[in-house]
Amino acid sequence: MITAERNIITRGLPKTGQSIEYQAGDDGTYQAGWWQRRLLANNRQRFLSRVFAGDVVTIDRATSLMWAADGNEAGCNNGGWITWPNALIYAEGLIFAGFNDWRLPNIKELFSIYDPSLAPSPVDPVFFPNTDYTSSYWSSTTVISNTAKAWQVITIGYVGFDSKTSTYPIRCVRGGI
Repeated sequence: MITAERNIITRGLPKTGQSIEYQAGDDGTYQAGWWQRRLLANNRQRFLSRVFAGDVVTIDRATSLMWAADGNEAGCNNGGWITWPNALIYAEGLIFAGFNDWRLPNIKELFSIYDPSLAPSPVDPVFFPNTDYTSSYWSSTTVISNTAKAWQVITIGYVGFDSKTSTYPIRCVRGGI
């Protein structure tokens, strides 16, 4: 357990992808984030695609999370839209890529795969093919001020929320707990 905690601490948050300095002191100056003290040009590859039991997953080396990669496969409810309560049940019961510990990501985990440098479609299509760019994706995080709603990431890179009875796509994740 100590080793896992040490890995999270040494990796940190991902970079934003901004490599141009528009004004001294902005993100382009420091390019802070995952693989600390390395500029974007010298940064290691963040995402890795792997196949387990015939299913494609994306491993995030910044967060140590494993994501269902293809938006049209079982790890993403085969591209279907689903209510929030059913999304939780679906993710908890999912057996995908030989693993049975899938879950819906929390809002911070879900937002971590969004990269503003890839706008207008800020989810890397190489590692997350068939992402639905017309919609939001459910997170597992309830809106505390209105528990009938849950947080979601809108695929253009914004965070929002909606009624848990609305339907949206999902992307399951494992690890990080």
